[in-house]
Amino acid sequence: MSASDTESSETKPRRRGRGLTAERIAQATLDLIDEQGVGAASMRAIAGRLGVEAMSLYKHIRTRDEILDAVIDLIVDELNDDDEVLRTAEHGWRDYLTRLARGVRRYSLAHPHAFPLVATRPAEAPWVNPPLRSLTWIESMLTTLADEGFDDEQVLFAYRSFNSFLLGYLLMESGAKTLHDPQPGDGSFGPQSEEGTPEAVAGGLTPTRTDDETEAVAEAETTHERLDPQDDIDAQEFPTIHRLAHGLAEDHFGSEFDRALDDMLERIAAQVE
Repeated sequence: MSASDTESSETKPRRRGRGLTAERIAQATLDLIDEQGVGAASMRAIAGRLGVEAMSLYKHIRTRDEILDAVIDLIVDELNDDDEVLRTAEHGWRDYLTRLARGVRRYSLAHPHAFPLVATRPAEAPWVNPPLRSLTWIESMLTTLADEGFDDEQVLFAYRSFNSFLLGYLLMESGAKTLHDPQPGDGSFGPQSEEGTPEAVAGGLTPTRTDDETEAVAEAETTHERLDPQDDIDAQEFPTIHRLAHGLAEDHFGSEFDRALDDMLERIAAQVE
């Protein structure tokens, strides 16, 4: 081989998309959703982020739904790397569930724009309750509680109570967080299709806000502005809301989560004891 041939082979650009895997596609999609919302995660946008053509993705995944399911797995699997979460009840079942609940809350707050996917996309089976929608972690939870002396009915009560509490609370909290960080891909509708109609977003919960609404929320500074960004809650019609404006507008999510978690654990304890 001549020197020029060697130089040519060494400087030949790498093929675009080389090394592409389903895992890379899922991670790129999650990064895109974190930055721009679920509606932004079109196949074309995902491919563009990876520097490939959209058709290249289909060598590794079958559908966009499959990518979104993989995104959910990535989010829930963050529990595996959370040092605060334990696999066993080393310090009792209350400590175990408390750590697990706070771990789930951490991944919901780390990905507020993606959390609606975790909360609303159909699971692989109807009994798999979000937001703890990992078979590995469900098995760990059920086994741990059984090892702690829970009978089967008590284990099931704890499992359902745990997920019901977290689902409702974290949807509310992550929704409040996205309200202060609105992205174009948030909401139930994404970019318009070629026909000019908005495309439904899998996992979207509410219609996208208007530009005026988004601006009003972003610029809200006073208690009144945070309570009523559009200034359309009439004080005469809703006097108690206005009277309690300060308390309603305050952010107590952290303390309220801890208090509600304690209440949920007490309900479980009442079933066990």
